[in-house]
Amino acid sequence: MATLTSSASHYSSQTPFLKLLQPLLNAFTAWRAEQRKRAQIARELATCTDRELFDLRIQRADFPAIINGTYSR
Repeated sequence: MATLTSSASHYSSQTPFLKLLQPLLNAFTAWRAEQRKRAQIARELATCTDRELFDLRIQRADFPAIINGTYSR
């Protein structure tokens, strides 16, 4: 019985730590998802030929703005 009580109190003492850790984990997960999205956009743009870029009216110098979502014509 003492072990059960000790175990339960050990879990409840960690709960505030887990509540603090969860937002950090969520923020990191969102950041990683954004990084993967940006990397995918960069890979896709890198496969475009100069002719395709000309047809789209963009230049390779525009890639950072496109990847960051700040590109405007």
